[in-house]
Amino acid sequence: MRRHIKLPTYRIAFPIFVGLSLAISALDSLAEVPEYTPAADRDEAVRRIEELGGSVRFVSSKNDALEVDMQFAAEGFNDTHLQYLSALKNIEVLRLKRTSISDAGLVHLKNINTLKRLYLEETAVTDNGIDHLSTLVNLETLNLYGTAITDAALENLSMLTNLKQVFVGQTKVTEAAVAKLKQSAANVTVVPNRTEDRRRVNIVVETAKRLLDRAQQEFESAERDLKDLPPQQEMLKKAEEETKNQYEESRKKHDQLKKKRDESNRKKNDANKTFKDAEKRANDNPDEDNLRKEREQKKQEMDVAAKEAEIAEKQFGESQAQTDALKKKADDARNLHARARGAKGIHDVANKVLAAAKLRLSDAEKRLASLK
Repeated sequence: MRRHIKLPTYRIAFPIFVGLSLAISALDSLAEVPEYTPAADRDEAVRRIEELGGSVRFVSSKNDALEVDMQFAAEGFNDTHLQYLSALKNIEVLRLKRTSISDAGLVHLKNINTLKRLYLEETAVTDNGIDHLSTLVNLETLNLYGTAITDAALENLSMLTNLKQVFVGQTKVTEAAVAKLKQSAANVTVVPNRTEDRRRVNIVVETAKRLLDRAQQEFESAERDLKDLPPQQEMLKKAEEETKNQYEESRKKHDQLKKKRDESNRKKNDANKTFKDAEKRANDNPDEDNLRKEREQKKQEMDVAAKEAEIAEKQFGESQAQTDALKKKADDARNLHARARGAKGIHDVANKVLAAAKLRLSDAEKRLASLK
């Protein structure tokens, strides 16, 4: 069997320059669709399907699984023509969207147990036809959009253990039936699932409300800034310069105190080392008065160095706190001056963000209302 099968010539779009009358004439000549006659083998079945306007192709180059596509079949294609499928092996995908097949045609699918994806959108299929699908044990995707099915159809689907996706939009299927199917087949995704959709949209609505509240607060703050800050620009500029100078001066003093602290710690460490050396010598020679006196002297020097280091550390800590406070004051003054300079632009952006937040919430609420 050919891996790539071309559609019949009449399925190819006519060039734009061909006259309308010629196009109509050509289509009229092909209006007659051949009735079903048994196919002798697979190749003949493929040929008959192509004559009907369908196509047969391999799902991939890696295996012999087939996809049969009849959604562009010529007018006149009907239930009986589905009997050609029995001559084909390993059909995984079957597309029958918008064809004239009915429940009677689905009888011919009962033995295609390799089928994984079946597309029946906008066909005349009803609950009775779904009964014929109970033997499709490998079916994973079933599209029933726009068909005449009801809740009874979903009850029949619960026995398909490999089913993963069911599309039931624009049908008479109720939320209760969807919920019941989900109870018996938790792994099946039903589209649409209004209960699940409402849950998700409710999350979107709550998030949109929080974002709107935040946007409202930011807009009100920007509005106050626009009213109060621009007239104070000169004063805020001076405050920025003054606090900056205060911070720079404090930082310089702080750097000096840091050097003083580091020097005091160095002296303290040296005094400690010197004392320990004197103490060792005195302990090794307890009868030497000079060594004992030296130990006492070095201890006093160590104590003085420790006290000076403690004072230097305290001064450094106080300076650190003061410098940090002045830095914050300078940063606040700089930011306030910047807000005054950019108050108009910030207000405009906040207004746009607020409008977008309102629109987001409105859209989410409309979506939620549509699901009730």
